[in-house]
Amino acid sequence: APEMRVVVLERERALGHGSSGYSTGFQRAYYSFDETMQLALDGMAAYKDWRAYTRLADAAETFVQTGALWMLGKPRCENDAMVVRLARYGIRADVLDERALAERFPLISTAPFPAFDADGTELAQDVGALSAVYEHGCGHVDPNACLADMLAVCRREGAEVRLGCGVEGLLLSADGSRCEGVATAAGERIAAPIVVNAMGPWFEKLMRSAGVTMSTTAKPTRIQVAHKHVPDEYLELPFTADSWGPSGIYFMPRRQSRQLVFGSVAHRFESEVLDEPDACNPALDPDVKQDYLACLLHRLPGLPQSGEVSGFSSMYTVNQDDVHPMIGETGVQGLWACNGFSGHGFKLAPAVGALVAQQITGLVTREWDTSIPRDFMSPHRAPLTLKTKTHFA
Repeated sequence: APEMRVVVLERERALGHGSSGYSTGFQRAYYSFDETMQLALDGMAAYKDWRAYTRLADAAETFVQTGALWMLGKPRCENDAMVVRLARYGIRADVLDERALAERFPLISTAPFPAFDADGTELAQDVGALSAVYEHGCGHVDPNACLADMLAVCRREGAEVRLGCGVEGLLLSADGSRCEGVATAAGERIAAPIVVNAMGPWFEKLMRSAGVTMSTTAKPTRIQVAHKHVPDEYLELPFTADSWGPSGIYFMPRRQSRQLVFGSVAHRFESEVLDEPDACNPALDPDVKQDYLACLLHRLPGLPQSGEVSGFSSMYTVNQDDVHPMIGETGVQGLWACNGFSGHGFKLAPAVGALVAQQITGLVTREWDTSIPRDFMSPHRAPLTLKTKTHFA
């Protein structure tokens, strides 16, 4: 609402030091729930038409289309159903069997990743016939370019953005039932009738200080990402999520840097919870790098093995119950949760902003809004039921 004063507080002196800056920036519609699919599409619409969304003639962000190949080990009937669901939302998708996948993407092996016992003996697998989904229209953006653009937009629209201004505590009413502002690390007290906690991996400490409990639990979780320079033909591959056999990685091309970026879609890579996010080791662990590489080279057997593999670690805030965020007013009046994004916060961000604005103001706009129920991701909801919990949700 135009009459509202908005103050954004960022602990670091520059943007991009948290989960957003380390995001791969991938955009897709493939989700388990229709509501999340709609939220993702509302966010993707903004990224695909970024200059119109931001009204910045010199916007730095550009959407790079790659498509997405979902090799998730699902049977043909489930993939057919997903294609129908995507079509209801205007998204074109194809089901590919082994032959069709090999013809469309000859660089990609169609063999399931092998399973081994503790002694290294390969095990027989009953995985059925290969079936995959190819989703058209997916792609990625540069998160740091988006952050720079949004900083310019916020300041243009009159929001006060304070960099190097961390939040140390909440100002509560005498009975603790209402949030009345925040206290900064510098000792300043900022009064506000509404406080939105969007602190990512650092959110939990602030919530605990107010005695806030929610129906699901989100934890700071260390996530590792690798990248490798590749020949040009590999830069034409789609984003690929590989759970065909016990693999558990994704890979995606970055044409500008001539690299493949690869990371995890399996729980074994996403279980390192850190109570103190600032203790995160930013390096790529050698054992994880080797595990990733084994999966990558199986799926792309012609990929040259020479050349350096580098990478980094950063923090997600993973909802341990249903890998969906908690968005809405908590049990403390005026205190909003906007956390637990489990690795898909950046892609949802424009629509999440619209959802939070709806919740706070009760208003909707004619464009760049979202139509999902305002309480779908409520911090008080019953956990959503997922067959498999990964940050792909």
